[in-house]
Amino acid sequence: MRLKERQLLTDKRQQRTDSTHVLAAVRTLNRVECVGETMRRVLDDLARVAPEWLLAQIAPDWFERYSVRIEAYRLPKEQSKLQALQQQIGQDGWHLLQTVYHGQAPVWLCEMPAVEVLRRVWVQQYYIQDEQIQWREDKALPPHKLLIVSPDDIEARNRTKRTTNWTGYAVHLTETCGQAEPNLVTHVETTPSTIKDGAILDTIHQALADKDLLPEEHLADAAYLSVDNLLNAQHTHGIDLIGPVGGGGSWQAKAGQGFDVHCFAIDWETQTVTCPQGRQSQSWHSRQEKYGHEYIQARFAPTDCRACGSQSACTRSKIGLRTISFKPQVAYEALQAAHQRQETEEFKQTYKKRAGIEGTISQGTRAFRLRRSRYLGLAKTHLQHLAIAAAMNLTRIAHWLMEKERSVPSRSHSPFATLALT
Repeated sequence: MRLKERQLLTDKRQQRTDSTHVLAAVRTLNRVECVGETMRRVLDDLARVAPEWLLAQIAPDWFERYSVRIEAYRLPKEQSKLQALQQQIGQDGWHLLQTVYHGQAPVWLCEMPAVEVLRRVWVQQYYIQDEQIQWREDKALPPHKLLIVSPDDIEARNRTKRTTNWTGYAVHLTETCGQAEPNLVTHVETTPSTIKDGAILDTIHQALADKDLLPEEHLADAAYLSVDNLLNAQHTHGIDLIGPVGGGGSWQAKAGQGFDVHCFAIDWETQTVTCPQGRQSQSWHSRQEKYGHEYIQARFAPTDCRACGSQSACTRSKIGLRTISFKPQVAYEALQAAHQRQETEEFKQTYKKRAGIEGTISQGTRAFRLRRSRYLGLAKTHLQHLAIAAAMNLTRIAHWLMEKERSVPSRSHSPFATLALT
């Protein structure tokens, strides 16, 4: 980083981060299109490097199936014919893989990238039963984070986030949010679309640490906030992670009524929990989630719960028994402190600055086409995002040096709207 830019980043005490979706430079394919296009691609590559060998392995009707692009409007409309095509493509691909790996083919053919893509796609979309290849049901497919959705970009993934569905990647932008200097992008992280925001936060912090650009306060939305991220940011990097934390997954917390876990008094030394009606828990056990996170489960006596007049506000259990789960002491107290802080006026005023990152994403999208990858693959897409971030920084520095106003310009109005203002 040049000296001038380093000087502009002296006010890096506060930074903010947000992400947006990025469309891969490929067509969106359904499953039949995906397997058909995978076959067409590998056949094209084999035809270039081993045409004579390929002609000896295929049937004449392959030319009719794979000579032109596989597109939805060309597929059979009748379900029975579509299923027959799925089966036929599967058999063709399986035959080709057998000849490449087990026949008298040149050894280097199995090292071709297109052949490896064919193998991976066939493992995901088909299975072998009684020596016959079968089409997988949707529920038997691999998770989206592993599922190849296009043979042209095998790193692109499909994801639905709220109302947005896309195939491609996600980009995370981190920038300064000072008052006296231009806000500059300090880090760019590009990931497959299926990686959640919270899972990438520690990577962002480590990258900022490597560049000596760690903030004291980091503003982020709820997607980045988890108790693990709160503790890791503070203990590993000395960062105060500021953002809203969720109220919990219980129906009481979601409904905002009844007795959620925050209404119970926890005594960590005696390992007991006292309910709002003064009853103490009967048992206390450490458990582990399927992802490895530890939690504590406390159970109350059935006789206490069934005789309680506030049972309907406490549990919906058919047997009328209340069981509560919560994190170990350090994590639980960190969440409690975060909940209490986000209700303060100081937090609300500080967190308002996070909204500025939305303008940065808007600038990147409208002026630099941030949401559309021009290249195939994660590495090249990330390189594009780095170039966009550099261009945004240069633009902001130039505006600042020319003493242009840093505030958002007022919206232009039509002559008719202007008349109303007067």
